[in-house]
Amino acid sequence: MSSEKDPQPTGRRLENEVAIITGGNGGIGEVAALLFGREGARVAVHYSGLGDTSAARAAEVVKRLENLGAEAISIRANVSNYSEVTSAVEEVVNKWGKLSLLSCFAGLQGNTASWNEDPLELSDDDLLSAIRVDFLGSYHFIKACKDHMKKGGYGKVVVISSSPTINGEEAGFRFILAKDLNRIAVKSLAPKLIRDYGVYLNVIAPGTVETTANKKNYNEKQWEELMKWVPLGRAGKPEEIARVALFLSSHDSDFVVGQTIVVDGGEVRL
Repeated sequence: MSSEKDPQPTGRRLENEVAIITGGNGGIGEVAALLFGREGARVAVHYSGLGDTSAARAAEVVKRLENLGAEAISIRANVSNYSEVTSAVEEVVNKWGKLSLLSCFAGLQGNTASWNEDPLELSDDDLLSAIRVDFLGSYHFIKACKDHMKKGGYGKVVVISSSPTINGEEAGFRFILAKDLNRIAVKSLAPKLIRDYGVYLNVIAPGTVETTANKKNYNEKQWEELMKWVPLGRAGKPEEIARVALFLSSHDSDFVVGQTIVVDGGEVRL
């Protein structure tokens, strides 16, 4: 008889798992939260509370998850504040008695002006703005979740980088820098997390994804020009990134540790 684990049935690959999705109230995070719920996870939808509508959007995602038959709650935390993050994580553990999955989609929202700014004319606050959210936010959640995952004997963590961090990108310096810190951190932290805590850590590096927040920064002609750089000829869909997060959060990826998975339609080829 084989000692290998039987694969999880398609459609319920996260049965009995408890997941936190940071930035789960919109964009790719929202799509991932709904996908994880359909796959059997109990889902904590994180929102920052820094915007006027973020709580309402998180509540709407929770309602949609419940309509799918999934258990869900919303949790609030400014990701750059570690005490708020630990409180949010404790809320999840107190609710469901465990924590096994974390996917970090929370990120600083950019616009055309910030993407095209001169990288050598940034103030310290400008330079650190994305780092505090994208990198420090991911680090805070990893730090707050690791002991709970160890106690449960299992954990899978996914953080988000960006494919331009691999080849370099002249534009969007503050964002690229923060995303690259995530990619580098995964390479350094993954061995310790798996050995000392039994926690898998991997990173997704998306290319251009067709979200509302992203596409509003381009006019139609600019968007068409951008797509010419993608061998596949189109932007990625949020669900295509979410499905990679699902793979990295399920037992399908039990031999994948410390890796960067590029999902960009062929722009970066390793």
